Amino acid sequence: MLVIEWVRFLESGLPLGENLSSMTVGVFDGLHRGHQALIERVVSHNPPAHAPVVITFRQNHKTEETESLQTFDQKIEMLEKLGVKITLAVDFTESFRRMGGIEFLEILLKRGKIGFFAVGSDFRCGYRLDTDAAAIQKFFTGKNIAAEIVPEVMEGGLPISSSRIRAAIASGDLSLAEKMLGRPLST
Repeated sequence: MLVIEWVRFLESGLPLGENLSSMTVGVFDGLHRGHQALIERVVSHNPPAHAPVVITFRQNHKTEETESLQTFDQKIEMLEKLGVKITLAVDFTESFRRMGGIEFLEILLKRGKIGFFAVGSDFRCGYRLDTDAAAIQKFFTGKNIAAEIVPEVMEGGLPISSSRIRAAIASGDLSLAEKMLGRPLST
């Protein structure tokens, strides 16, 4: 798998030639079953001329005191196993943090050669989380690009999330954590 730094992407875009990308974006901390469903959608929407691309972050930017469930290298290894061909690695800098959601999508559109975009139903991006999944879908479909909102994956009647996995681990319910991850904690 090719890992491209955000700064390089801004300068050169994706090295796809005439091909398009099938793309998604997220923190993907722990790459749990919900994340896997989203990535599987991007990989499966992979006509011969589409490359599966994931945009993710080198660190968990949601809260400084939250420890990541896996390292960046572990995340990259798992993304590759799931069939991702290119990962755009973003450092959550101050300038990136202040970027509006639509501005971010415009950059992706300009540099990403997007043929399909999928996003989780609870995803939000942009400064102060100004752009939700519905707005993302509307943005791309308005540009005649197929876009899909992938529904949450449930476990025990509740949506799977990295926060729930951390809480299960903290309470000692490793079985529940592993069910939500879809794999043993050690991988």
